[in-house]
Amino acid sequence: MAFKPLVDRLSRSRTVIRIRALRNQAVYKVFEYRGRASGRLFAKELQDAGVSRVCITVAFNVPWVIDALTKAWEMRPPGMTLAVVDNSTKVAAREAIACICKMRGVPYLALPMRVEKHLSRSHGTAITWAFHNIVRPLKPELFGFIDHDCFPVVPFDIPSRLNGKAVYGRRAYGTENHVYKAKPDDRHWNLWAGYCFYRFSAVAAYKLNFEPRINLGLDTGGANWAILYSKLAETDVAVATLEQRPMTMAGAVGQHEFIDGAFFHLAGVSYPERPSRHHRTVEHREMLRDYVWNTYLGGPAGRAVSDF
Repeated sequence: MAFKPLVDRLSRSRTVIRIRALRNQAVYKVFEYRGRASGRLFAKELQDAGVSRVCITVAFNVPWVIDALTKAWEMRPPGMTLAVVDNSTKVAAREAIACICKMRGVPYLALPMRVEKHLSRSHGTAITWAFHNIVRPLKPELFGFIDHDCFPVVPFDIPSRLNGKAVYGRRAYGTENHVYKAKPDDRHWNLWAGYCFYRFSAVAAYKLNFEPRINLGLDTGGANWAILYSKLAETDVAVATLEQRPMTMAGAVGQHEFIDGAFFHLAGVSYPERPSRHHRTVEHREMLRDYVWNTYLGGPAGRAVSDF
């Protein structure tokens, strides 16, 4: 404990931050190169299918949420083609997710297998990979990214939110953490990587990067503050609303997010080491899955998988 203040000071130093950034960039370049050909082939398949508005979700080890997301998209398609890019670290999860997507006719691509301990960076580099290796070759009219546990539960049209706009999504501002001390007038922001959409022509000139920028207090997608968001006028941005709504399950009341009143976000189901009150045990996760299906997806008869 006596060394903690020294460690914290070192972690905030520009030199350490720069070294880490260079290391992460090198690791990412290796990762990007490994799957580049498969990404471009996937883009060609989407192009041949006439896809011009694509929403990509990054799957991560939890087949049942992909089952729920693909079913929700089937029931209430929000104006974009859903595609699944699989960043799972478990082979069994990849196999189950691939089967779900095949059953529902959802385009699926498995990313190169890798180990990345930093969860936000793992998610961010997967999205960055998808942008450069799928979106750029595809050149769609509109594209975006959504968390795998963020489901459309009422009719909604994403493209209409982008009318006359460059970007649309849930805005997140820099927050104070052990590396970055936010100031009262700080206005660093990014679109949360779990709900962000773009007009391709408006961002094609930028080398988007969805990694976090902890030195700015920004989580996944924060690197795009310097690359893109800082250059946009307010009139270029359509901002989604966010509200907390109660969810009663087995007599307990929890809070879950609703985005623009249409997307129900569970949050945290991939990360058992950071559980919310409803994600702590297999029993709770089972109740949560049943709640989602019974409340929004017409009951368990429509499920493609029965386990986790």
